Amino acid sequence: MTKEDVLVLLNAYGKAWEQQDTDLILSIFTPDASYFDPFYESPVQGHDGIRHYWNTKVCQEQSDIKFNLLNVWLDGDEAIAEWEATFNDLVKKEHKHIREVAIFKLKDDKFGDLREYYKSRVLSQL
Repeated sequence: MTKEDVLVLLNAYGKAWEQQDTDLILSIFTPDASYFDPFYESPVQGHDGIRHYWNTKVCQEQSDIKFNLLNVWLDGDEAIAEWEATFNDLVKKEHKHIREVAIFKLKDDKFGDLREYYKSRVLSQL
């Protein structure tokens, strides 16, 4: 995959997050993909696991999401992306800023694996 191909997938990732669109997020992952969030004990597996994670964490617990892709690097069959975002954490009733680095394994013109590492800070209370 080229950097332009990866940018298309990453922009779709950002759009899916902002619009809380589960179908769009699944469209950029292979059916057997894994999705690792460091605050969960183990990665979620496949479209069913990603759908559940996305519906629970993104669609039910977040709102007013703004995504900004900062940097992208390619290394063979891996892409590394850096982004920042702001969103409302509906569970903690906080408006947050997040800075993230994500490592994607590329497979069949999609993401076959995601490992994300992030730090967030509270901007204000809701």
